Amino acid sequence: MKWSQFFNTSIGKKLLVGATGLFLCSFVVVHLAGNFQLLYNDEGKAFNAYAAFMGHNSLIQFIAWGLKIVILLHAVIAIRLTFSNRAARPVKYAVSAGNQTSSWFSRQMAIMGSILFIFIIIHLANFWAKFHYGEMPTQTYAGMEEPLKDLYRVSQETFKQGWLVVLYVVGMIGLSFHLVHGFKSAFQTFGLNHKKYNGLINFVGVWLFGIAIPIGFAIIPVVIYFK
Repeated sequence: MKWSQFFNTSIGKKLLVGATGLFLCSFVVVHLAGNFQLLYNDEGKAFNAYAAFMGHNSLIQFIAWGLKIVILLHAVIAIRLTFSNRAARPVKYAVSAGNQTSSWFSRQMAIMGSILFIFIIIHLANFWAKFHYGEMPTQTYAGMEEPLKDLYRVSQETFKQGWLVVLYVVGMIGLSFHLVHGFKSAFQTFGLNHKKYNGLINFVGVWLFGIAIPIGFAIIPVVIYFK
């Protein structure tokens, strides 16, 4: 079987969803670490310097565009997989056996994934598009020759709007539910399912990616709003 044919099968699609999902998990860790600089009391110097580096470094930009492709690929394949699974069973069971064989999280993956995808689009429009293609104020700091785009001020002003703060919190709830099941499911898809390691995988998937990271992202707009 050719690779193109394999990745068009159910297991092939699951492997692609799992691989892209784990790659995105590594991204959210780095992204959260950078975003925490929004809470520094330095008038945005650290965050704006970080944003300038991320926005102008050629290697980072190459990875960033690859990341956007991976997000789109992950979403499209997951949607196709969902519809193909439903098409394979056009008539629903009279009594749903899924409640006994799968977790609540796994049955809500399509909904939570859709919420998360919409959130990502809004997030990119609010920050990434403005930073690269829109009008943005600049700020000059001591020790720096050139002014930096003041993404820090844009972020502060954005998160003074209550409805956007609520939107971000809801988006992080979607991320939490998505990761609680998705992280563990990716390891199962790759056959990395062993009683020696399942406890660690569950701990990292639930407590780190499913709870700690989404809370970390959600805290930032909430703190800025009430600051």
